[in-house]
This record gives sequence, C-alpha cells and structure tokens, in this order.
Amino acid sequence: MNPYVTAASGATQNTFEKSMGGGFTVTSTHDWKFAAIQQIGLIISQKYRQIEDSFLDASKQTDKVNFDRFKAFVDKHNALKGFNLTTTLMQKLFAEIDPHKKTFLTLKDWLSAF
Repeated sequence: MNPYVTAASGATQNTFEKSMGGGFTVTSTHDWKFAAIQQIGLIISQKYRQIEDSFLDASKQTDKVNFDRFKAFVDKHNALKGFNLTTTLMQKLFAEIDPHKKTFLTLKDWLSAF
C-alpha cells in the first residue's frame, strides 16, 4: 500500500488531490510533461542569468520559438536527459507549453512555462 494514501485525509487530501491533478493511486499522463518542464526550467536556471536570455537563445534572437528551435534548444543543453522522448512525445510536450496552440512560443509563453 502506498504510504501517502494514509498520510492525508479529509479536506487536506481533497486539496492535495486537486493540486496534483488526481488521486494518490492515479498516475496522470501529465506527470511526465510536468517533470520534463521542470527539468528544462532547472537547466535554464543553471545556464542563464535571466530567463529572457534563454528565450533569445532558443528563438535565435527572434520573437518566436517554433518546435524545431525548441527541440534544438533542448538537445543543445541535453535538458531532457533520461526522458528518452520520441519526436511525437517531444511534440506533445511542446503542445503542452503552447497554450493557444499557435505552433510557436512567445516570450510570454516561455516565462509562463519556465
């Protein structure tokens, strides 16, 4: 039995479940995306003085990061080491970060994600 199942009860358990997107015994398909986004954010914080600098690097000094530039940025920094993502999964991750499904990320999207 999962030790976290009995660690919380009542309102605390309900709040925790809502904040984490499910129950203690439910594995969400979004867990890997959340972890991947956190990992990229960690790499950005280690390699850049400001998050805006990472966006400029990823966008090649433009105002947009498309999927190819995002993938190149992630590959350049080996930011998702251990995730072993296929191109399809990388596209799903990119779509998760692109809230309006524009096929590119703006600085605002980048700041929201990382």
